Amino acid sequence: MKRNLGKLPKAAIGKRVRGILASGSHFGGTDGWAADGRAGCRWELIGDPFDIEFYEVIA
Repeated sequence: MKRNLGKLPKAAIGKRVRGILASGSHFGGTDGWAADGRAGCRWELIGDPFDIEFYEVIA
């Protein structure tokens, strides 16, 4: 997995991702979560437990 640098990674545009939040929880499951778009991930790091800490592009 790659560390989130605080912005949408170019490799993830239009794709689905899964990973680990700052709280230690996993997100995305087997189908992943939309990396961008209306229901997409929030990539900004704001010190929240729901910040994405690590991610991987899956589709």
